[in-house]
Amino acid sequence: MPTIAPAGLVAGAARIPLPYGLFSTFILRAAGTDRWESGASWQRLICDPAQGIGQQDCDDQTPTIGLPKNLARNGQGDDLATPFIVYGHFSCFPTGYTVERAQDLATVHLLAREEARVEQAFWTGDLGNNPHLADATETVTIGAAAVSLELGLSLLENYNAGSYGSVGVIHMTRGTALAALGENLLESVGNGTRLQTKLGTPVAAGAGYPGTGPTGGAPVAGKPWIYISPAVFGYRSEVMNSSSTPGDLFDRSVNNLTAIAERRYLLGYDGCGVGAVQVDLALP
Repeated sequence: MPTIAPAGLVAGAARIPLPYGLFSTFILRAAGTDRWESGASWQRLICDPAQGIGQQDCDDQTPTIGLPKNLARNGQGDDLATPFIVYGHFSCFPTGYTVERAQDLATVHLLAREEARVEQAFWTGDLGNNPHLADATETVTIGAAAVSLELGLSLLENYNAGSYGSVGVIHMTRGTALAALGENLLESVGNGTRLQTKLGTPVAAGAGYPGTGPTGGAPVAGKPWIYISPAVFGYRSEVMNSSSTPGDLFDRSVNNLTAIAERRYLLGYDGCGVGAVQVDLALP
């Protein structure tokens, strides 16, 4: 009987990051820029719109409506964000694997899937992180029923213009983004690296976004939710490995070699309001 050599070890297909995710809408700040690992606070700029006054009537010295100026405190304050951890892993029998190789594979796992996991946490708050989009106590639901994709996007743009008054970010599932592109409601810019509405609002089409509403529950097929938030900022640490000591990665109880690669994240936005609308992809 001829001897058959074991299968040769070759490189598989390269992992290409999905385009248009949450990270395409802002630039992550360097790990050592600020002290944020235990949480962060910042002073929110005023959310309320600017006010106006009319011209004074010089004939009878009677001020027009709007005087005196309203200088009451209107929307300033401190906002808070809490951190969370995303990790990748590798676990297998140690035959054929060195500790270094196991650690490299854990890191590859992290780099390939971390954005989607960050998106899931940012949408749902399932890692105890705040702020997050689907927050029943904070997010404003627009409308009482699902609307068309075009109307939904217009409602969100209007909401953001009134509550934030600056360029925000629209968040939707990848399937919803594909439908919006098909209806010519979005456009790809930056040499195919970013999505935005026709008004220039950045759009995050997240692989980790579940499409659920502010009160949670299971996603409804064909009727996803879309959110709009103020501009997002975030921090990300360097990749942290399990251990530099070889014996620490080997579990003798099951004869497994296990490695972990993790990062700490913190994401935030000004607390000027998050809007949510449910759309029906079957509506014209």
